[in-house]
Amino acid sequence: MTNWITATGDVEASASTIADKSITSQIKTEVGNGGGWQSAGDGKATSNPSTSYQARANDDDSGGVMATVRSPSGSPLMSRSPNGSDIIMYQGMGIPLAVAANMGLVTRNPDGSFSDKEAPAALKDPTAQVRAKAPADKATVATDGVTFGETAEATLTELMGSQMPGDLIKTMDSVLLTGDVDAATIGRMASMDGSEPAEMAEKVATVWQGAYDAASDFMGIENGEAFQAFITSDTRRQADMVEAARNFFMHNKTEGLQTMADAYLPAMDRYEGSRVKAMLTEAGYQFADRPGGGVNVMVNGQPISWEVAVKQKIITFSRG
Repeated sequence: MTNWITATGDVEASASTIADKSITSQIKTEVGNGGGWQSAGDGKATSNPSTSYQARANDDDSGGVMATVRSPSGSPLMSRSPNGSDIIMYQGMGIPLAVAANMGLVTRNPDGSFSDKEAPAALKDPTAQVRAKAPADKATVATDGVTFGETAEATLTELMGSQMPGDLIKTMDSVLLTGDVDAATIGRMASMDGSEPAEMAEKVATVWQGAYDAASDFMGIENGEAFQAFITSDTRRQADMVEAARNFFMHNKTEGLQTMADAYLPAMDRYEGSRVKAMLTEAGYQFADRPGGGVNVMVNGQPISWEVAVKQKIITFSRG
């Protein structure tokens, strides 16, 4: 029944429980929280960018670690900003935002919110300082583009044609392990080509010096004594260095040298503190001496050891 008259003389509105069809076109529903789409009753969809974080947890931090944020239980954040107890994923590891801010992985803003930190200046990679030599100073081009210099290369070619490879390796090993050439080996090599031991020792020293200079340049080693102290502080490391030097000396292969240089970099503050501080100063980092030795890097006001900062890539390096 519609439009019937009440006892007061008023026209009564419809009491039907059937919804007015005109209401349908006024309903709007938002689908999802991070998708940013709004659908209307007319079947059309319009963009409605969301200010909250994405609905699906993401472990890929290549676009910034804040893109990986989720609640402590691992669920996505819905219609709220991240807080210090929420979790970000960094290199596959979950870290609370408050801890990540202390580590310098994210920035804690004055209003208490969190955001991705601006990339700091990169330090020049000391392991990539291969010295450019004039073409006239190169006798041959090695497989990895590193040579010992014209004189040393020519002497090595001569020795490899007249001596036993085992004796060449023994001379190199004796220098690496004792700091001097083995007299018995030098005497045997001299007998092989009819020269005097002193003359043979001079040839070996020429090759060794050329190889040493080339290897130091390749690894970016400026302080040979500091690097030697690092190498000899661990017997396994010393054995690895001997093997790397053999491959470089005999085959011009630099992979082992690069591995040793990469191992030295996180420990360099304990052996070349002044150089590390100069690198940090050049890149605009603040730092402080670490109790017990080494250097702490100041990241967002928090001290982080050089070793941790390097290994976790809080500090980055540019090559070239």
